Amino acid sequence: MKIEGENTYIKLDAYLNNVKDKQTTDTSVRTVHTETVKEDKVVLSPEVREFQRAKKLIGSIPDVRDEKVAMVKKEIEAGTYQIDGKKIAHKMIKESLLNELA
Repeated sequence: MKIEGENTYIKLDAYLNNVKDKQTTDTSVRTVHTETVKEDKVVLSPEVREFQRAKKLIGSIPDVRDEKVAMVKKEIEAGTYQIDGKKIAHKMIKESLLNELA
């Protein structure tokens, strides 16, 4: 592009002033924008905090009761462990029914 004429410098000055104004406006808009941004905040109700505390306590309970396992192992080794077939069948049926309802 070729610029000709006696007002070439005036046009260039006007262009540069326009660019400076735009940069100043963009900077001030960015500054205003960052100043008005608010932080999101989550506030939990007392019930939820209590639920979290209960969940944490439940999580701290071991999945395996070591003392119970040790007792059963001793009974098996000694040959004194008794299996109640009716009790096992009852629990199996109960669990099966619960799974069907779920």
